[in-house]
Amino acid sequence: MDLSAFASQHPEMCDRGKLLALGVSDAPPAARPLPLTPESLESFTVSAPKDPDALGAMLKQGPEAIATYVSFRVDPRRFGTYLREGGLRSLKEEYHRIIWRDLGKYADKDITEVAERIEYSLVLDYLLTHARLHHLVDLVAAQRELADGRARYIPYIQWREATAKRPPSTPQQFVNLEETIANFEAFKNFINPGYCESIARLVQGRLDERNVQEWQAFFIGGRWGTELAASLSRQPPGFRDFTKLLNRTTSVGATSYVRVKYSYNKDAYDSALKLLSLRIEGAEPAGDLSETPNYFAVEPPEVPVFLTR
Repeated sequence: MDLSAFASQHPEMCDRGKLLALGVSDAPPAARPLPLTPESLESFTVSAPKDPDALGAMLKQGPEAIATYVSFRVDPRRFGTYLREGGLRSLKEEYHRIIWRDLGKYADKDITEVAERIEYSLVLDYLLTHARLHHLVDLVAAQRELADGRARYIPYIQWREATAKRPPSTPQQFVNLEETIANFEAFKNFINPGYCESIARLVQGRLDERNVQEWQAFFIGGRWGTELAASLSRQPPGFRDFTKLLNRTTSVGATSYVRVKYSYNKDAYDSALKLLSLRIEGAEPAGDLSETPNYFAVEPPEVPVFLTR
């Protein structure tokens, strides 16, 4: 599918004025591309000063305060994810604070450069994975629209915006299912042992072995995931509901410290994706979802990424 031509070929699916009025973002006027190549990400850093309001804005808007998805329906030439540099810097410093609170005492040598690489990797993975789910929703809706010519995306956005303003009728109801799944997609990396091991491996050979083991335990043992879950749970309803797609266990250590650990709940996740598929179709769930198609059982595509002030 040629996404750059979708709006011009199917204007009935892409009413720019209506989309903007519904809160779909427009592209910032000035931005520069961020290539997602290993070389570019290896040396990635932000020179801009931190935005002192960014973390507070995330408590009201979620990660959209820093990372915004722009639809190909709104701007075919500049669709993608836009990262605000000042917000990136603020979130990176917040991650540094969380990590250093636990691991600062285990840094027996100067690992500033390595720590910065870890922190920016975690920030980018969270924001870009979250935004990629928004693109996938947009893409799935377009594929369904092409199949039979019936508009999906604008009616879906209208429903999403309306339901996000209403309190849930039951504890299990999702206020904003798309944001719940987007935050879950981003969070599940941080409880993936393979991902966590690759992050922890960056300090090997740079610290004494005993201290390397503490860094590994922090990431691989799930403490980083628990810390981040606590941080994300301060976001608005919908965003913070990602924990409904997880298993949560607690244990008490020798010092009466209560340890919380999260694990992947495949059944809850699959049901959420099927429910989102129904919402894209404009259908209401009716009990058992076992026969409901899952349009999101695909690898989320990469989208262009831009940096903006």
